[in-house]
Amino acid sequence: MSSNLDLLLINVGGTKKKVYQDLSKDFSAIEPPFWAALTAGFIRNKGYNVKIIDANAENLTHKETARIVKEDNPKLTNIVVYGQHPSASTQLMTGVGELSNEIKKIEPNRKIILTGLHPSALPRRTLKEENCDFVCQGEGFYTLQGLLENSKPNNIPGLWWKENGNIRNTPREKNMQNLSKELDSVAWDLLPMDKYKAHNWQCLDNLDSRFGYASISTSLGCPFTCDFCSIHETFGEKRIRTWDSEWVVNQLKTLQEKYNIKNIKIIDEMFILNSNHFMEIAEKIIKEDLKLNIWAYGRVDTIKEKYLGKLKKAGFNWLCVGYEAGNEKVREDVHKGKFTKDSMIENRKIIKNSGINVIANYMFGLPEDNLDSMRETLDLAKELNCEFGNFYCTTAMPGSQLYKNAIQENVKLSKKWIDYAQHSYNFLPLPTKHLSPKEVLEFRDYAFDNYFKNPEYLKMIESEFGPKAEKHLKNMTKTKLKRKLLEE
Repeated sequence: MSSNLDLLLINVGGTKKKVYQDLSKDFSAIEPPFWAALTAGFIRNKGYNVKIIDANAENLTHKETARIVKEDNPKLTNIVVYGQHPSASTQLMTGVGELSNEIKKIEPNRKIILTGLHPSALPRRTLKEENCDFVCQGEGFYTLQGLLENSKPNNIPGLWWKENGNIRNTPREKNMQNLSKELDSVAWDLLPMDKYKAHNWQCLDNLDSRFGYASISTSLGCPFTCDFCSIHETFGEKRIRTWDSEWVVNQLKTLQEKYNIKNIKIIDEMFILNSNHFMEIAEKIIKEDLKLNIWAYGRVDTIKEKYLGKLKKAGFNWLCVGYEAGNEKVREDVHKGKFTKDSMIENRKIIKNSGINVIANYMFGLPEDNLDSMRETLDLAKELNCEFGNFYCTTAMPGSQLYKNAIQENVKLSKKWIDYAQHSYNFLPLPTKHLSPKEVLEFRDYAFDNYFKNPEYLKMIESEFGPKAEKHLKNMTKTKLKRKLLEE
């Protein structure tokens, strides 16, 4: 069977129900695989024929996806293991393994490469465990190009492969330096753009407007060193590289004019960092008169009052802030900034006064946590009373310092990669120095319920977004997660 398809990129499907349980019905987002589209744009610009299967958005089973791979008959099949935040990569690996097995069952000689954060973090283990031919460590653009050029493996950067029963590898490729020139194309046209759906909280003011959603990076990397994060495993360095503002706004114009996209997520681990970068983008959005509903990440110590008016005018209606923990000792132990409780309260105040909503991130079960300090975190969350909150348990994500510590100390970790998903049935958080995983998970689920049922919170939601939004969030808390650990 002949084919002129050079590269087939796959965003794995079949994981939504396992990851989110019943919350997947109405409350989770369907995110476009930006990394796959960026990779497709790069390879296509090199003169190759490329296709993307977004099995997640198309709701394809692994068998259905494998049959499409056989029909398309690409020279190289790339399963992209890159979620929209660092922790979302590992939880995909169970599905990746199942899909690889299905493909190889039909066609044992089909060449498969795995790229993304998790394979970069654990390249040797991934190559040993998964039914694939290659694993990429690093960003992967030139690794894929080298394979398509039929270069010798020894000459391809960032490649891991098996040879005569031995695992071999080359040094990771050098990162792209000029993103606007080297990564200037995003293959939006290869994605089912009508299938993507924004997070429920991003559209609380109009829950019927969640379709028409896209996510985009304006930078790669992060300069910070939080122990619970694994983002550096893809890039191998602790710094940020940015696309220029003109490139970013041109992409946003394309999304709005060609695909009727209004809801935008900026994926950057730290968008509100370099004011020359993010303010230029805001100014150009205003100049182009784009009507967008945007959310992006910032930190307590990078969000300044002087920026907020222009960001709001540009359509930044939500900022995601990692307050993480209410106890200063707990935060400092994992190198999470130097800010105080007072600075967190002031941060929330200035953002709210600007008309921008806050989605707050909180973590339970950090190494120094005990029941009193986790109660401090819940109390902080209720005091800040942000428009939405993510309540996480601390997890040893592969590539993070916490993962390295857990391996060294022989801490019990989840047996399956899917169980690293925060909402999964078999999810197993880390123990703290004072608490068991069960105690941490029990308190996290209690905190989630307590926060979203708080009368002060629901009163604020109804006032800001209306009774429909309040009812939606009440229904969310009626959907109870099943937890094996809490049943034992």
